[in-house]
Amino acid sequence: MTMQEGPNTDFGELVNHLKDLTNALTAVHGDLYWLAMQTPDPEERQSPAANLNVDLLTELKTAVDDMRLLLWKYIETASEADPQKIQDGLDSQRLHRVTKFLQLLRDRLGSSSDDQPVSFIERISATVKKRLGEKAA
Repeated sequence: MTMQEGPNTDFGELVNHLKDLTNALTAVHGDLYWLAMQTPDPEERQSPAANLNVDLLTELKTAVDDMRLLLWKYIETASEADPQKIQDGLDSQRLHRVTKFLQLLRDRLGSSSDDQPVSFIERISATVKKRLGEKAA
């Protein structure tokens, strides 16, 4: 029994398509993240994120979920062949996600206007306290 073949796609073309898709999803993630983080104007009843088409977001979520499950199957299969290589790759991706998160926080906090230098952690703490009020103390 032979497997059904999908579209005849050149492997190099597929790799380039995956890179483009990854870059596009990363850009959309950043846009949606900052849209969700915007504080709504007190005079507006809804935040900017509430204006997004829910059907469109649901379709995107379904497509991403389906792709995520398929990619995990690929990773599981590859890990059976070379577990150390896959573990190194996963560790690298975790480090990349943490770095990206810290960059987002740094960009969100911006520069300090005070004369004294303030560490990144101090700025995060001050922002959290400001947003949460006394609950953060």
